Amino acid sequence: MTEDADRLLVGIVGRAVGLRGEVEVDVLSDDPNRFAPGGRVTEAATGRALTVRTVRRNRRAVVVSFAEAPDRASADALRGVALVVPRSDARRLGSHEYWDHDLVGCEVVTTDGRSAGRVTEVLHAPANDVLVVPGLAGDQLIPLVADVVVSVDPGRTITIDPIPGLLED
Repeated sequence: MTEDADRLLVGIVGRAVGLRGEVEVDVLSDDPNRFAPGGRVTEAATGRALTVRTVRRNRRAVVVSFAEAPDRASADALRGVALVVPRSDARRLGSHEYWDHDLVGCEVVTTDGRSAGRVTEVLHAPANDVLVVPGLAGDQLIPLVADVVVSVDPGRTITIDPIPGLLED
């Protein structure tokens, strides 16, 4: 499941925890209140709305229960479900922040006009985000940092000033 023009992917449901309908959620949202009690998310595939009943952290993950899944069996049925919200619920972006869908598909060009390919994925690494651009010898990984990225025209082009050895020759 990827983001689309109307919805943002905010989480993926993992395994059930305990007997009371709790599930681990791989949270993909940087909004700390996205899974607050009373919050609503939607199952991407079915469009069914889910209301957050409780949220807590355990050692491994964020553990959420939904009003619509009150027991272990209904929680098990949610495993693997992609959770989305309307794009209108997204937080306002700061300067030099982009949604993944604004970068995927962009052509990456160097400052001298050479095409490096098109972005197929954005990886969210601990230090910085990384653009994945397929090349002849495999994927090229381009760090999304100011020392490399000169400009971004969302949905169109990303201009880079590659450091030596960044791009395959």
